[in-house]
Amino acid sequence: MAAKKNPSAKSKNAVIDMEMRYHLIEKYRGVVAKRYDYKTAAATFDLPESITKEVVDTLKKYFLESLYPEPAQREKLDSAFEELQNYVMHPGRISDLLGNIGSAIMRFGFQFPVAVKSGLNAMEVHSSAKHFENSLFVGAQQNNFTVPLTDDQFYVCLRSIPKPQLQKFIDEVSELFHAFSNTDLLSKTIAIMDDVLKRMYAKTDVYSKNEIEAIELGREIIRRGHDLFLHLDEQTKLDILELVKANENDFLESVYGE
Repeated sequence: MAAKKNPSAKSKNAVIDMEMRYHLIEKYRGVVAKRYDYKTAAATFDLPESITKEVVDTLKKYFLESLYPEPAQREKLDSAFEELQNYVMHPGRISDLLGNIGSAIMRFGFQFPVAVKSGLNAMEVHSSAKHFENSLFVGAQQNNFTVPLTDDQFYVCLRSIPKPQLQKFIDEVSELFHAFSNTDLLSKTIAIMDDVLKRMYAKTDVYSKNEIEAIELGREIIRRGHDLFLHLDEQTKLDILELVKANENDFLESVYGE
């Protein structure tokens, strides 16, 4: 008979694993912060006049607060998106929250389906980010790395991720910002989520506190993205999208030494 694992040893390994996961998140946050530092961006890319230090700082803030938050906030985000995925996997629950589709279109216009899809984009990016972080962790394990990792070791973990997987991830990030730039459509998305929350608040016997908080957090992420582009002219929006796309692809090339 195989010997049982020592519970204390198992618990210790879990702590070590969590420490590594948190460390990898912080290492990647550091890479993002450096890439979206204005001086770094200005030295790397030929920035148009519209891309000021204020614009780049706002971009960096969004990345670090909403897409790649610090580990403690990341746990809250993970729990929220797990709740949201339950709705995606059960269309009946979405229908209950949105009500009659015909009346919803009357209230929100014929862009209603596209507005809902824009809201789901944030969840898709989060799922990819989570998969990305899991892949980093596997890379660290395969190389027997321990905390703290050097920058070189961290890039070894990055290179352990198949390039198409990382390409897909950064493409989704670029697409998310493209969705944010359509502020009129995103306003409808936020209005739809506000309507959903009203329905949930009215049925607290049906919807749990965690489910409500998940929708609230999803709305907040989208609202921040909306606010990022709200008062900008169309050319500045396009310039931001070009910067994000160029910056993410430059990062991809640096990882694989191209």
